[in-house]
Amino acid sequence: MFLTLSSSLSSNVLPRMASALALVGGLLLAGTASAADPSVHIRGEVVAVRDHQVDIKARSGAVTTVQLPDGYQVMDVSKTSLAAVSENSYLGIAAAPATGGKVRALGVMVFPEGARGLNEGHFPWDLAKRSTMTNATVAKLVKKGSTSELEMRFGDKTQAVLVDNATVFGQFVPGQPALVVPGAKVMVIGQPTDGGQVTARIVLVGRDGFIPPI
Repeated sequence: MFLTLSSSLSSNVLPRMASALALVGGLLLAGTASAADPSVHIRGEVVAVRDHQVDIKARSGAVTTVQLPDGYQVMDVSKTSLAAVSENSYLGIAAAPATGGKVRALGVMVFPEGARGLNEGHFPWDLAKRSTMTNATVAKLVKKGSTSELEMRFGDKTQAVLVDNATVFGQFVPGQPALVVPGAKVMVIGQPTDGGQVTARIVLVGRDGFIPPI
């Protein structure tokens, strides 16, 4: 995710990157989606892949079958660290409540420059109880030993975010469906159907066993 859209990228990669980033940006607002267009998040490990279907086992042990339509998007998510974050970075931060109006970052996605501004704001998220998502720019970064504090700015508002040794950092690039294999750690952002099944719109796949942090 700590990546810029430079002129060195081929003409084929640029449109695919832009399309994928736009889709991810739209779906990262799923926490505030309307009832008319609900989105579903499914997190877990791929246990089986069939033609246009994938089975995902959650940490609870429950297995969900997800439909894979033609044209669904895949994101290749890899691990990074606080070192990839600086003032003016654009981040997506899944966090839990902390004292004094602050939040504690559980997972951070470092967005590529081409995704700057997508779904900027602070809204409910479903990673943990009472968790939130903050898509915003780092206005200030203060490192304080094992805990750092980010001042995240979106519009004329700010949100203080605490980052500690338990915070997981990720970054992404567009990937291929070939990454969706048994054993892969994934997060599916999908759409429920009238029959109760979920159709994937995008699948975030952790590279080398990495678990997508949001």
